[in-house]
Amino acid sequence: MNIIHSSSISVLESAKAIAAGSRHVTISSEGVNSVATKLSELEENAIGLGEPEGSPSLLEPVGLSGDEDLLNWIFFLDTLNFCFWSDEPTLFTVRYRNKFWTGYRALEAAASRAIEAGTPLHRPSYFGHMSLAQLEEVFRSETHVPIPLLEQRLHCLHEVASVLQEHCGGKVSRLVEICDKDAVRLAHQLAASFPCFRDQATYDGQTVVFLKRAQIFPADLWNRFGGTRYGEFRNIGDLTMFADYRVPQTLQYFGVLHYSKQLLSRLRDGVELPQGCTEEVEIRGCSIWAVEASRPC
Repeated sequence: MNIIHSSSISVLESAKAIAAGSRHVTISSEGVNSVATKLSELEENAIGLGEPEGSPSLLEPVGLSGDEDLLNWIFFLDTLNFCFWSDEPTLFTVRYRNKFWTGYRALEAAASRAIEAGTPLHRPSYFGHMSLAQLEEVFRSETHVPIPLLEQRLHCLHEVASVLQEHCGGKVSRLVEICDKDAVRLAHQLAASFPCFRDQATYDGQTVVFLKRAQIFPADLWNRFGGTRYGEFRNIGDLTMFADYRVPQTLQYFGVLHYSKQLLSRLRDGVELPQGCTEEVEIRGCSIWAVEASRPC
């Protein structure tokens, strides 16, 4: 494993370059100011990067033993934190603690359900050797719609477990410790070490990075550990927004992002944008840059 001390390009540098050259997505200064005003009015109820919540997830399973188990559980979830949308109204749904959960919460609920049933799902030594049938049982759905991309999720688990075993003695804690309380460095270390965390694209002939899940991991640690122990980072505020597919919808709704007629037409017709295409890269990059622009406002 190559130990990362500095990165060649940051998420912010990537977003700035994309926003400067974007042809299908533009950022409205008026929209930025407007949404910043709305957010400041809701400041008392907003979640920001001031002080960590320090409280566990509502779906944190019973049976985790100590900090290392919690760390492993968060890493397992963040490895699989992608793609929960469906083309049909029925969603992948998990029943847990007498409630029905969808989206990312369904992933969390299914993992917690498995751990409470005695499956050591959070341990790399276990999930690195899981079969497709075993993972399918963990993520069994209450509807006819299964969790999307099950085979790809299994591949991700095998990949990260293999790298951890080869370079970190099978310990996620070693990966965190070598980054010396640097949240940005940890995100880049994840991307450098695990291909499935390497969230990047090519834009105008240059490599740009988004690192959505790689940044979520230190943010989740900071939140779950209350900014202490495995969640202590001296630069947590240097992380950017996580470039997913929900935030752009919100920014476009509030007039922060403006889409070209061509792009709007494709989206309204339900055309799926291929991963890494120009339009997708511009939506993600401009979302990051727009959120950064709203911070000083």
